[in-house]
Amino acid sequence: MRLLLFSLILLTIACRRPSKQLVAMLTPVNQTEISDYSQYLKAGDELVAKGNEPFWSLTVNSSRGIMRFKSLNGDSISIPAPERQTDSDGTFRYTAQTESGRMNIVFRPDSCVDSMSGQRFDYRVNVDVRGKNYVGCGVSLRQVALLQDIWVLTDLQGVAVKAPGDGRELPRLEISLTEGRVTGTTGCNRLNGNVKADSRQILFGPLVTTRRACVGEGAELESKFISELTLPFTYQIANMKLILLRAGKPVMTFKKVD
Repeated sequence: MRLLLFSLILLTIACRRPSKQLVAMLTPVNQTEISDYSQYLKAGDELVAKGNEPFWSLTVNSSRGIMRFKSLNGDSISIPAPERQTDSDGTFRYTAQTESGRMNIVFRPDSCVDSMSGQRFDYRVNVDVRGKNYVGCGVSLRQVALLQDIWVLTDLQGVAVKAPGDGRELPRLEISLTEGRVTGTTGCNRLNGNVKADSRQILFGPLVTTRRACVGEGAELESKFISELTLPFTYQIANMKLILLRAGKPVMTFKKVD
C-alpha cells in the first residue's frame, strides 16, 4: 500500500512539473532520394555535369563568368564562361578556345542516370576537349536556386488561406538550400529543420516545431500544413509563386515575400 501511495505522489509531481521539451519532432514519411546541390549553390554554380570512366566534372558559374572542367585523365581547365547557344529543342552548347585547342560542350534534354551513384539528372552531356570525348549527365540549378526565398502560404488543399484576425501569422517558409535548412511558422508555432531539393523535387524534414497551444481554425490549418510537409513534393516556380504538387496535383501554393 505504501509503495502504491509513493508511486502516486511521484506521478502527481511529474505531471505538475513544467515541461522543458518545447518542441515536437516531425520526420518525413517518405525518405525520397534527392541530390544535395548545396555546395554548388554556395559557389553560385548554374550548371553541373559529371561522368565516369574516367571520372570527370564540369561547372559553369555565370555570375563569376567561369567554366571549370576536371578529369582523372589529367585534363584541368578553368576559362571564362563562353556564350551559351540554345537550340529550339532545348539543347544548349558552349564552344570555347583553350590553350590546347577547341572545347565543345553539349547539354541535351533527356533523363540521365549516373552509372555509379544512381543519381538522376536532366541532361545528357558530351564534352570534347584535347582530342578526347567525355560522356555523362548534367543538371541546371537555375530552378533550384529560385527556391531560396521567403514564401507565404496562400492556398492549401485547394482552399484559399486567409490571414487570421487575431494577430497570428500566415504559415511561412524561409528556404536556404545552401545551408540545407528551412525556418518559418505554422501560423501558431515556429518551425525549423532540414530541406533538400533537386531540379524537380523538394523534401522537408525532419522538422522541429514549438508547442504553443493553437485553437479553432488556426489549429486545423496548422495540422493540415504540418501533415503535408512530411511528404515529398514536386514543385513549380513562376510569377513569384511556388506550387508544391503531389501526383501532378497542387497541394500548397505560396507567394514570394516582396
